[in-house]
Amino acid sequence: MPSANRKGGRRWTKLVQLVIMEENGICWLCGIGGATTGDHVIPIKYRPDLEFDRENVHAAHASCNFSRGARPVTGRKTMRTSRQW
Repeated sequence: MPSANRKGGRRWTKLVQLVIMEENGICWLCGIGGATTGDHVIPIKYRPDLEFDRENVHAAHASCNFSRGARPVTGRKTMRTSRQW
């Protein structure tokens, strides 16, 4: 069962701030900067024990995060870059 601390809790807020800083605000789902939320790679619906596990949380835009919902990751979009490499 998910912890009540996750949404708005101090522990979750600190973890999300750390993740966004470490990942330079790049959304792990679309590859574009400006991420403002933390997203669980393995949704806590399936693995509540990983709720505060740093390796299970990545930076994401709110829209990307909410679009994915609690579905497991099936594939990631190719990261967009500012120019062709």
